[in-house]
Amino acid sequence: MTPSINNKEKALPKKLPFELYFQDGDNQIACKANLLNGKEYVYINDELVSEKRNLGFKSKHTFEYEGADWTVVFDVINMLTSETECLILKGKKKVGRKALKPFAQNPKLMMKAFAAFFCYGLIFGAGFATVGYFIGRWFGSTL
Repeated sequence: MTPSINNKEKALPKKLPFELYFQDGDNQIACKANLLNGKEYVYINDELVSEKRNLGFKSKHTFEYEGADWTVVFDVINMLTSETECLILKGKKKVGRKALKPFAQNPKLMMKAFAAFFCYGLIFGAGFATVGYFIGRWFGSTL
């Protein structure tokens, strides 16, 4: 099975993608997620059938495709290594279940993610400290 999902209008950023592919008869299912912004996509035969943003540890996509009820569950098993499991159900039948460790496949990816989050923390921390300083100056300090 070769990945054939080439949807140009909803292309994922190439920085931190999570991609798993499943086969159910003639249907190819692609489950994709961006690890930085929490956006998740589910494609069946190159057609986007579900899109959701999730910042938690578990999310559930439910949709109908060709008269069947589908459920796709993304479950973060280990937050430090970003090990994530994807479970696909068609009705009550399990189509597939796979887990992926994106940082184990590319260790440089983990360092890039930690560096990005560290920089975000510095920027927002300095910004909120500055706002707090000026609010204290304008309204007076009680210390």
